[in-house]
Amino acid sequence: MSTAGGGWRDAVARLRHGDLSIVPVAITLAVIWIVFYSLDSIFLSPRNLSFLFLQIAVIGTIALGVTFVLLIGEIDLSVAVTSGVCAAVTGVLVTRQGWDPVPAILLALAIGAAVGAFQGFFVAVVGVPSFVVTLAGLLGLQGVMLLILGRGGSVNVNEDLIRDLTTTYLSEPVGWLLAAAIAGIYALVQVRRRAKRLASGLSAPGLRGLLIRVALVVAMLAVVVNVLNDYRGIPLASALLVALVAIFGYVTRWMRFGRYLYAIGGNAEAARRAGIDVAKVRIAAFTLSSLLCAVAGVIGASRFASVSYTAFAGGPLLLEAIAAAVIGGATIFGGRGSPWGALLGALVMGSLSNGLDLMQAGTGTKLAISGAILLVAVTGDALSQRGRGDIGVKG
Repeated sequence: MSTAGGGWRDAVARLRHGDLSIVPVAITLAVIWIVFYSLDSIFLSPRNLSFLFLQIAVIGTIALGVTFVLLIGEIDLSVAVTSGVCAAVTGVLVTRQGWDPVPAILLALAIGAAVGAFQGFFVAVVGVPSFVVTLAGLLGLQGVMLLILGRGGSVNVNEDLIRDLTTTYLSEPVGWLLAAAIAGIYALVQVRRRAKRLASGLSAPGLRGLLIRVALVVAMLAVVVNVLNDYRGIPLASALLVALVAIFGYVTRWMRFGRYLYAIGGNAEAARRAGIDVAKVRIAAFTLSSLLCAVAGVIGASRFASVSYTAFAGGPLLLEAIAAAVIGGATIFGGRGSPWGALLGALVMGSLSNGLDLMQAGTGTKLAISGAILLVAVTGDALSQRGRGDIGVKG
């Protein structure tokens, strides 16, 4: 049955218990943008927004990987340094060993996947807690990264193909085609979801509400593309990030592997009794997470035109990536989160960093504010989880 009242009541209940986590994140992002724009109108200028979207390419890709690990109720503390090791492999092979960039990148991606599979094996098969395994990975990979980079702890990356990842911008027609494709896919997904709910006898939003949501998405995409085209166009790295989010968004919502991730995060024992190979899925989640970290490492090498220990392992990249995933709605208790939420969380973290830079705030201020927002997000997650537990007891 499709009624406006039922739809609103269902939405309110889902929001209260954390099932509509993207909504408050989007509102938070809008508030951040309004505040920084009121303080400095440069914040929403085409040039600065283009820089912002490019800035979140690395953290957004890592946050996407972190989301898969959080979905199964685990944690990976080695994501940033894994990204750094893969970036270092790419940079050293291309710059110092004279490798062609394509095989160098492919080897880096393979190393990233291998790191994830190795750590996932210890978590899923040996039974060592993921906190301990990935903490050991964090420490060990820091040493590996320093050994790869050698004296000085950095290497310049000036290879054209790698640099093109973050210096290339899509032309206006291509940008509009990309926006149209995203809008069309979103509309089809919404229609399909509504049809499935109605076929199952569940409440579903009315056609008017569906049209409003689609219209809002179309309007948002039109504004973003128009603003970015006023500068140089959509950055290629940002388009790649959105493509990855869209692909894995489809995987988590419509494919069996995605359903397994949510099932294991919700109740691993129940998932095992239902016939799911829990160990295999856990290893796959860690492997996929580290593979995405490797992708982020290549993007980072392109963006910075260098690879340094400080940029990947010595800075706040790890905390920012985990914060982005959690702020985006991935619960630390497992079973909840989405790739699109990770993208929004990365935008929140990137907007804070970008806006505070415009305000000439110090590193201490930026870290303090980021930590406060993360605490609020985790607290809200814990409270919503408690609310779910109360409902289960009453039921």
